[in-house]
Amino acid sequence: MRVRRGSSELWNLVVSRPAQSSGTNGSGAELRFVDYRGTRVLYQAHLPILNVQYGPDGEAVGCGPTYRDWQNQEACFTASGSEPAGPGYRLCSTAPATILDNGSDSGSFHGVAFHHDGSELRIVSELAAGWYRYISDWRFADDGVIRPRFGFAGVTNPCTCQVHTHHAYWRLNFDIAGAADDRVDEYNDPPIGDGAWTRLRFETRRNRHSLHRRQWRVVNRATDQGYHIVPGPNDSTADAYGAGDLWVVRRRGAEIDDGQGFTTDPALSRARIDGFVGGEAVDGRDLVVWYGGHFHHDEHDHTPRPHVVGPDLYPVGLS
Repeated sequence: MRVRRGSSELWNLVVSRPAQSSGTNGSGAELRFVDYRGTRVLYQAHLPILNVQYGPDGEAVGCGPTYRDWQNQEACFTASGSEPAGPGYRLCSTAPATILDNGSDSGSFHGVAFHHDGSELRIVSELAAGWYRYISDWRFADDGVIRPRFGFAGVTNPCTCQVHTHHAYWRLNFDIAGAADDRVDEYNDPPIGDGAWTRLRFETRRNRHSLHRRQWRVVNRATDQGYHIVPGPNDSTADAYGAGDLWVVRRRGAEIDDGQGFTTDPALSRARIDGFVGGEAVDGRDLVVWYGGHFHHDEHDHTPRPHVVGPDLYPVGLS
């Protein structure tokens, strides 16, 4: 997929539909070789780990208690347009509509839909895992902003009425202007330590911290180009089962996910990304950022908020 404005190429990336995505359980719409204005920014970006945990009332009626879900079963949604790259990849003339848009678990298309609204490219797919419907949604703005999004919906089932929390974990393999010389900095305001920005020198897990407005940036040490990661307003903070909010680890080819298939066992279904943290240096290395979003669903809570999580990634030195 390429996005051009006049003679300038803005985005160039490869997209795999969920049915062909990598990982033990798939990983939704998967991206590789993502370039912005001719500079490589991501080698691979996908969502290989997804689970859900029920509360006591749900457990009492036979829901869960947890599920490790899958991201490679495509569900139908509405997408009108042509398929210049073959079946399952549709270039849309109007914005696609998933169950989150129209409340309907129907449609005539399954795969990946592409739509550019004049300022932003959307890459959308709807997934099915039992009674749940998940929305894999990547957004690439012409100004370089990347918005990974993941949505949560479901069909009629006794368990969807029970209190539960979804946890979704993106794996972002950054290759800023090359693979081997990236670093991650953490921002805290008020500062923790000597200044607002602190370099993360070794593999680590970090949680969001709203009181310190915690954010991160991934940059190439030689060029100072990269991306500033700003948590989304609905992403919440992990509880004990949710495992964490962000991890920085060295890239290892075997660590696409934690190897766990579908299960209801809480000890197994919980994301085991901590196992990738071994104390290795990440300053100036080929690195991966795992980012977790946590969505708590209680049908008795009528506070209006979208059933969508995801951070905003702002370009640094790439415009």
